[in-house]
Amino acid sequence: MAGALFGGIVPLLFVTLAPFRAFIVTGRGIFLWPSGIWLMATDGHEHEIGAYEIIGMSMAVNIVLYAIVFSLIWCVGWVFRAWCASLRDGTTI
Repeated sequence: MAGALFGGIVPLLFVTLAPFRAFIVTGRGIFLWPSGIWLMATDGHEHEIGAYEIIGMSMAVNIVLYAIVFSLIWCVGWVFRAWCASLRDGTTI
């Protein structure tokens, strides 16, 4: 849940604080918004309905990506924590 929330907040911050073209061209946030590369499809069509659809899809994909990555990190942390507990207890996972 936190990953999905963070995945939605990051694009909203970039939309409100930085222009799309500068964001993509300089690569300042490509690691925070990996699906932001889709915004190149809106070049020259910024105020059309299709551009807003592309922006929405890009944000939705970013939310899904963040949810998946945060879930994987949580799973690895859970397994590591269980492994450390099994070492303390003298049991095996």
